[in-house]
Amino acid sequence: MNEANQNIKLVARIDELQARLKAPGYNYFTLLGLTLTATQKEIEAAYRQLSEELSSDRLASLGQNEAARRGQAIAQQLQRAFQVLSDYNKRGEYEKRGYKEFIPPDAKEDTVEFAKTLYRKALTLFNQGNFQKAIIAIEEAIRQNPGKAEYYLLLGLCQSEFTPMKRQAEQNLLKAVEIEPWNAVHVAALGMLFYSVGLRKRAEVYFRKTLELEPNHDLARKKLAEIIGPEKKFLDQMKEKGEKLLKKVLPSLFNREKH
Repeated sequence: MNEANQNIKLVARIDELQARLKAPGYNYFTLLGLTLTATQKEIEAAYRQLSEELSSDRLASLGQNEAARRGQAIAQQLQRAFQVLSDYNKRGEYEKRGYKEFIPPDAKEDTVEFAKTLYRKALTLFNQGNFQKAIIAIEEAIRQNPGKAEYYLLLGLCQSEFTPMKRQAEQNLLKAVEIEPWNAVHVAALGMLFYSVGLRKRAEVYFRKTLELEPNHDLARKKLAEIIGPEKKFLDQMKEKGEKLLKKVLPSLFNREKH
């Protein structure tokens, strides 16, 4: 089997394991493809097989794409599952909790701080132009703390550097806007994304929204002027719209004859 076919098979396996993670009734046993009554020998055999299939060498053959990152995350989850199920005491506690992972009381605070550290690392990598490594770091930050708009903004900016990831970049920038709709930075980033791929009409929409949120946003004003031309500035258009609206709502004020 050549490398291309091996990679296709590996990605299919990753997709299968990802589906197990999301399936109703998921637990460590189902992840390993086992029943709740699995013996220690069965647990060891299942883990050994899956860990070999998702070894670091095999995942490296996929490069640094999304499938490889998903494979790495699943490999870590498999390791956690094996650590719990192969320990008699931990397995007993796991069963008593109804097959749910144990989360320490202070885990939320720890993950928030860890996410901040990952964000700072990703930002440094982004500024250095190392976008692929920045993506890996910021995606992990989002997994740790998925409610931060600036995390999605940074991920979108990193992804926008790669043509095949433009669509993903759009989705993450939209997520940033969804979390912080008042923040002109996120809206302007969407405008720049569409501008960079030649979708100027869509870019125009977001640059206008940016200026509505922040009238002195220099980049949005500059790019909008490039799109609509210097002869029709944004404020002039807004003035025209206002006058047209007034004429429509209060026509008598404009059509009243002077006596």
